[in-house]
Amino acid sequence: MDKRVSKNNDASNGRKKTSGKPAAGPVVNIRDYMPKRDFSAVWGHLFAILALTIAIYSNGMNGAFVGDDVSFIKDNIAIRSLANIPDFFLSPKSLAAGDTEWGTTIYRPLRTVSFAVDYAIFGLKPYGYHVVNLILHLGAAVSLYFVVLGLFNIGGVAFLSALLFAVHPVHVEAVTWIASRADLIGMVLFNLTFLAYMRYKDGRGRAWLAASLASSFLSYMGKETMVFLPGLIILYDYATRNRRPMLDTVKANIGSWVFFTIVCAAYLFIRMSITGRMSQNQGWWGGTAYSNFLMMAEAAATYIRLMVVPYGFTFHYIIDPVYSVFAPKVIVSLVVIVASLILMAYAHFRNRLVFFALLWFYLGLVPIANIIPISFSMMAERYIYAASAGPIIAAGYGLYRLYRYAGEKSSGVQKLAAGAIIVLVLIFSVQVVVRNDDYKDEFAFYSSAVAVSPGSPPSNKGLADQYSSRKEYAKAIEYYEKAIALDPGYVEALLGEAVAYRETGELLKALSAARKAAIVEEKVAAMKPKNPLIKFNLGNIYKEMGDYDGARVEWEAAVSLNPEYSEALNHLGIYWQLKGDNAKALPMFERSLKANPFNAETHYNAALLYETGGDSAKARVHFKSFMELAGPEYAYEVEALKGKGY
Repeated sequence: MDKRVSKNNDASNGRKKTSGKPAAGPVVNIRDYMPKRDFSAVWGHLFAILALTIAIYSNGMNGAFVGDDVSFIKDNIAIRSLANIPDFFLSPKSLAAGDTEWGTTIYRPLRTVSFAVDYAIFGLKPYGYHVVNLILHLGAAVSLYFVVLGLFNIGGVAFLSALLFAVHPVHVEAVTWIASRADLIGMVLFNLTFLAYMRYKDGRGRAWLAASLASSFLSYMGKETMVFLPGLIILYDYATRNRRPMLDTVKANIGSWVFFTIVCAAYLFIRMSITGRMSQNQGWWGGTAYSNFLMMAEAAATYIRLMVVPYGFTFHYIIDPVYSVFAPKVIVSLVVIVASLILMAYAHFRNRLVFFALLWFYLGLVPIANIIPISFSMMAERYIYAASAGPIIAAGYGLYRLYRYAGEKSSGVQKLAAGAIIVLVLIFSVQVVVRNDDYKDEFAFYSSAVAVSPGSPPSNKGLADQYSSRKEYAKAIEYYEKAIALDPGYVEALLGEAVAYRETGELLKALSAARKAAIVEEKVAAMKPKNPLIKFNLGNIYKEMGDYDGARVEWEAAVSLNPEYSEALNHLGIYWQLKGDNAKALPMFERSLKANPFNAETHYNAALLYETGGDSAKARVHFKSFMELAGPEYAYEVEALKGKGY
């Protein structure tokens, strides 16, 4: 037995025992988070964690913007000015690109603030954003180290726990996918909340409680899934109560529990007031609450599998609807869950801190378990970034005990145990390096997702989008069709197919796909806001067919759904310009540029209009803006303007 651990398990926070029996629970010495005798060891631990983590994530730093990065960063013009920071807390539509619904359903203002700061420093160079994500992950690992050191007061447990957290491959999505930064921000603040609370409990003064409460509120602003923090605070006080009667524990801590609950409730009230909703308006998975809860069991079991035996990673997991508790996969899932609960019950009697760490996982699952259904996916790796810390802490403690127990046998056995731990860390590290490659660009991102999860509609649709961007429209249509076959109501896939058919000149097929999208949207209108992109694309198809008046009707409908839809406003300006009605065209261009001052095409069209009207000064201003913003597709126009002296 490890003498230090045995002593801890028999102590009572420094008080003498009142009987000869062992203490009923674990004992935590949190009076000194960094004992002087361990000072050099702590720095050695942190250096090893930081060095290995930077090494294994380095190949992910050159990745492009992928998936939701486009909506939240690349196309989100709000982050291009730090003056917009107050809006990130008050106006949900500033949190994502204006032509998406994310800005009205996802409220994570601290993430958007960080993106605005990144843009001010790095512009639209993904490398800088990746570096910030990695720094935040390192911050989460380091702060977790001190949380565990405060819990167990054993440097080896803190080191192994933080190291496993840093290199576990289930965290790659949260770290290497830039859009997942909210999980990183939330987790860092989550850990700081705990550290401050531990200091408060150690008698360091109420200022630490105030700091902990403030940090908890900020962690929610980082990501809403951190709202399980009050429950974990209560669990912590229970787990560290030792032989104290439960009623005395409640009386001693009820005040702080109420404060944490009030802060959490205040956040939820603010969120509801600003977004007008608590979830992303996803109906029950499987169509019924019963099916939804059965699917939750499979998702929970899959999370456990990813933690224990990590493999088969993908950005979109498929949990097929089930309608009977006797379905084989439900039975298997329940067996896995029951086994984990039995392990927790055993830990409750053996070591309350290990019990605390294991139950941390289930508390962390509550906000992401789809009790309130989450849109897009029943589960995702990034969802458990915070929840995973609990079982990882338990694993760190278990590996430490294994190492010490092996040392009691012989030095040779201890070396074998150390070797096994090193092999485990290396396996995890290699998986991280390999998984990083899935995020190097969007084609790799969606190709890997389809390879692992071919039955995923979003994965097939995403790969189709990539083929379409490469102008490989036949392949694009093939994957759009796969996505639609898997989900006939997939509006975005129908829209993508319509665009692909339009580009190949098959306008009747394009019109059919776009109309199907509109019909499907009408059926789900009660669940989510109407998508102006449908009307916009219908207008584009009508334009290609030569029906300009039909196109105008659809573009106006798109603008009615989103008055700041820059592209639709630009198209309306072109329509009126072609009609010779410059008095109607100019306001459209002005509104387009007000909504998106970075719209190069609108600057060009407005410049032509001013030039035709004889206002050469304004024409020059807009031509220059066009030249600064124009992408490679406008190379001919830029060269022509240079030839004219612009």
